[in-house]
Amino acid sequence: MSKFPRVLATAICAAAVSSTFVAPVTAGASSGSSVADTLSAVNPLSSLLTGNPTDTGSSVYDASSIPFAGLSLSSNFPLFAVPALILATLGGGLLGSQMYQRLGSSNASLSSGWTDAADTFPDEDAQPAEFRRISHVENDIYEVVVWSHAMGREVKNEVILPGGPDNTEPRPTFYLMMGADGAAGGWSWRNSSNYQEFFADKLVNVVTPIGSVSSMQADWYIDDPATGTNKWLTYLTKELPPLIDEMFSGTGRDGIAGISMSGGPAISIASYDPDRFVAAASYSGCPSTTGVVGGLYTSSAVKMNGGDPVRMWGYPGDEAWAAHSPVLHLDALRDTELFIAAAQGVPGEIDGIKHSSERLGPPAMIEAASYACSKYFVDSARAAGLDVSWYPLVEGTHSWGLFEDSMRESWRRLGPAMGVQPYHRATPITSEPPTSEAPQPLDRENSSASSR
Repeated sequence: MSKFPRVLATAICAAAVSSTFVAPVTAGASSGSSVADTLSAVNPLSSLLTGNPTDTGSSVYDASSIPFAGLSLSSNFPLFAVPALILATLGGGLLGSQMYQRLGSSNASLSSGWTDAADTFPDEDAQPAEFRRISHVENDIYEVVVWSHAMGREVKNEVILPGGPDNTEPRPTFYLMMGADGAAGGWSWRNSSNYQEFFADKLVNVVTPIGSVSSMQADWYIDDPATGTNKWLTYLTKELPPLIDEMFSGTGRDGIAGISMSGGPAISIASYDPDRFVAAASYSGCPSTTGVVGGLYTSSAVKMNGGDPVRMWGYPGDEAWAAHSPVLHLDALRDTELFIAAAQGVPGEIDGIKHSSERLGPPAMIEAASYACSKYFVDSARAAGLDVSWYPLVEGTHSWGLFEDSMRESWRRLGPAMGVQPYHRATPITSEPPTSEAPQPLDRENSSASSR
């Protein structure tokens, strides 16, 4: 098992256990309630009778009742949803800011004073990437290889070009990012989902960069022995989009989305360039890099493939962590169409796996953490007056089935925001991706090919 699932799963389990034994605070019950409901208001153990968590207004007290409600024969939610619901409930109370916004007792993130966060943002005069070559893969998918000046290397991109590279009809571009594996293991949206069929009738370029392994799609302070030179924020905002627009008739009215590790960065990148990225989505990600849980989620994703979070943004509390935390920069997202999706980590048909027991443990725990973090972001954004589409699911365990379902659902909002028009293909899509062969994210037998 990789470090990321082990570390994060342990943290979630600890939160679930510890919250169960927190001493209750004062609570009352309405005079018209039933005996069982009255008991639930004063004792979390009584949730064994009602099957419902308490609703006292104390997030810690109410979170402590969730495991008992889940064990009840009258429970109205699956037992496997308990970790997600505990974290989400805790995040909805006074502990929320400590979990997702800051460390310490002040309203600002701690600053180590070690480095300057400006170094983790692109240079204003950064040059566009240089085109190197293009090759046909299948149907409308092409591999486009470019030279990144910022990273000093070639970068491959899998690109859906409706009608091929000779089609000059103006169209937006949808940047669809991978998780922590960065498709380095050979599995991407192309051969792990049916996204070709979904985009077959849509006039939009779909671009998936390959190789952003455990990078958080960020510009790092310094190079890393395991992941190399990481200047992915520069690549995705300054280098690649101008080249795509010039070569493939882009309109510059684009959208961006990411799964898992890249979900939060997709929202963050949109906030840096709202004129270009008019729509953004996070699929089973965490739109926070600060606080206890947000920081752990981020650092664990980097460590998963041997990366060093200190080389990325400095020590925990360095100003760079706050500078790239979407939940701390909501004002920059006011004009962006936002879509957030995550599930509670309950194995089900949506995962597309014959034996749901294969998804117990780390896959379910990672999704539970994604759900709680995503819900905190949505609640915070809505409280700040932002219009956010929230797609919460019960079933789903950080699987390709869940990611694709979320992507398809998001298109109801993202497509119109980008102005995507219908596309009438001359020939139908002829091949079917070998979805059944694709290793699932956090698959025990194929962890090296994980998309997390």
